[in-house]
Amino acid sequence: MVRIITGKYKGRLLKLVKGDDIRPTSDRVKETLFNVLSSRINFENLVVLDLFAGTGALGFEALSRGAEKAVFVDNSRIALKMIKENAQMLGCSNKVLIINDDVLNFIEYSNEKFDLIFADPPYMYPHIDKLIHRIWERKLLSEIGFFSLEHDSGIIFTAETMPFEVETRREFGKTAFTIFKYKG
Repeated sequence: MVRIITGKYKGRLLKLVKGDDIRPTSDRVKETLFNVLSSRINFENLVVLDLFAGTGALGFEALSRGAEKAVFVDNSRIALKMIKENAQMLGCSNKVLIINDDVLNFIEYSNEKFDLIFADPPYMYPHIDKLIHRIWERKLLSEIGFFSLEHDSGIIFTAETMPFEVETRREFGKTAFTIFKYKG
């Protein structure tokens, strides 16, 4: 069960996909992530990208807080069908774009700038560094934006190897998230 924490959809429950392929961000991690982000940005009118969207919980949470648009990218048709149903149930289908594609492939052809990017790849995702560097190279993040990456807590990003500045990092047992922004 995944719930919207705050905003216009506060308390609403999102439909979930049954199976082991999708691992929704826990409420505790999501609440901490959004508390950190809320202290840094105003969600009003933001354009959000939710990569490895799964349940769509992160994008829907941003929409609930006032984001203008959320683009959900996942290669699971079942997950995307559930995102579409959740958008209809919340009444925000007009603010949602759903893309069925591999995330790295999507990054190669997207020309849009996003104010907030969420990525929650599978924990053993072998292309995590490539993901970060391609988002940087394709300039998908707006200059004032933030990029949140959920990952295994054993992975630590250093300034020497990252094109982005590590703005903050939080750990929750085996789970961590790192928020990146442009350097300077």
